[in-house]
Amino acid sequence: MVTFSVAEGAGRFRFTVPQKAVMRAGSRNRQVGRSVCAGLLSSFTWHGFSFFVGCAQGVDKCFREAITGSPFKEHSFVACAFEQRVEYSYSRGLIAEKVVPDNLPPKAALHRRTVWMASRSSMLLLFPEDPTTGKWGKGSTLAFETAMYHNKPVFVAEAQPPQKSEHYCILPSRLFAIVDGYWIIPHAYKGGGEYEEF
Repeated sequence: MVTFSVAEGAGRFRFTVPQKAVMRAGSRNRQVGRSVCAGLLSSFTWHGFSFFVGCAQGVDKCFREAITGSPFKEHSFVACAFEQRVEYSYSRGLIAEKVVPDNLPPKAALHRRTVWMASRSSMLLLFPEDPTTGKWGKGSTLAFETAMYHNKPVFVAEAQPPQKSEHYCILPSRLFAIVDGYWIIPHAYKGGGEYEEF
């Protein structure tokens, strides 16, 4: 378990996360700088996490490219919606498998792939804002909602927080001194602010 500590008013909010896979997700139209990707990968690896990344363009591709040829390669898995995306042009030579049933329509396959990753990860790192619209895409919204449903914490790397909800708390933070955003913690944690996974 890894404990994260976030400033909250005059105090600190602490929650723990199992050292399993961190899901990386975000807009297909967004780019994340190589140094940001590498810094986040390095920090999470140092804390004992592995990685799930999707097979799409945009944020997924940025992280796949940062992982390729790095020490993080052996700790990463590309979850694919289609058999052809297991190939090198999409997977970048990383360990990759199709994680959805055969013969699904494309939209259903992408939906199932996102749910597969979010339900099996210990937390979600999300870059959801589409730079062309300024809004969250359907895939980012699905990843976020699935993580909340499964009581997983989410770090949303955005300037603006998600809408307030009775189902989670929102804590502004800077993740590993690399990227600004908000921790979204579902209301499913032990006394003292520790996160509890069900």
